[in-house]
Amino acid sequence: MDFEELAGDYLTWVEDRRSRNTYIYKRSTFRRFLDFYPRRLPLNELSRELLEEFHRVQNQERGPKAANSDLREIGTMFNWAIKRDYMAKNVARQVEPYPVEATVRYVPPSEDIAAVRMAATPEERLIFDTLYYSAGRLTEILELTWEDINFEANALRLWTSKRRGGNKEPRVIAMHRELEKVLEEAWKRRDTASPYVFTNPHTGSHYTRHSDPIRLLFSRLCKKAGLKKPFTAHAIRHHVASRFADSRKATHRQIQQFLGHMNIKTTETYLHELQVDHDILDAFDSKTDTTKEAEK
Repeated sequence: MDFEELAGDYLTWVEDRRSRNTYIYKRSTFRRFLDFYPRRLPLNELSRELLEEFHRVQNQERGPKAANSDLREIGTMFNWAIKRDYMAKNVARQVEPYPVEATVRYVPPSEDIAAVRMAATPEERLIFDTLYYSAGRLTEILELTWEDINFEANALRLWTSKRRGGNKEPRVIAMHRELEKVLEEAWKRRDTASPYVFTNPHTGSHYTRHSDPIRLLFSRLCKKAGLKKPFTAHAIRHHVASRFADSRKATHRQIQQFLGHMNIKTTETYLHELQVDHDILDAFDSKTDTTKEAEK
């Protein structure tokens, strides 16, 4: 077996068991390797030196984070191949990843959130409001069905595939009164032939993040709103999480359940990056009072 054959078998397995986005992402990685080394490469001739050269080229062309991501995806495929006795060892483990500087989550300010919302059409605003009031992931929102909305209980069910093995798992969250109003209006105008809240008229199914109206939605709206720093759909989730943290009206466990994090540690890391501890400034006031007493 050679690398191209292995990639084909692995992608067939991924397509059958993982999300479409995962399949597309992995396929892009393997295509880059095949563009780098287009000749047939038997797996027993795949060397550390060859992978290191591919890794170095990707670092030069796309940066360390992207290079490390490709290395990780190839390593995951090799682990899959070892379980099926296609390979004896994972050569990718012998390649050292590049150091990557930590990135800071961007949280758009409230005025930018409002500006983008005002720039949206009524159809786009429905997507925006559902993202905002649910703090959901874009794919979770686009796959929303009318069966997932319980108007009587003011509840919303979101399905996430960010679980081990790509398994989908539901979570039910409270529905904000503003979201309830916009969804009730959308229900009256719905496509009765489709079970989805956001139906692609060209396919009759739901939109995906790769659909043309969705793929460039936020870059287009941010430009229309005249923002100096555009943001993505996921940044809305960051904004809502920061509001939860700053309000101090919700526990970490409540925020975890609302955001759909499987592990509380993920939520705590998330909030640690977004929240500023203002209480520490009380120490300055205490010091100031002591200084004033000494001056007297």
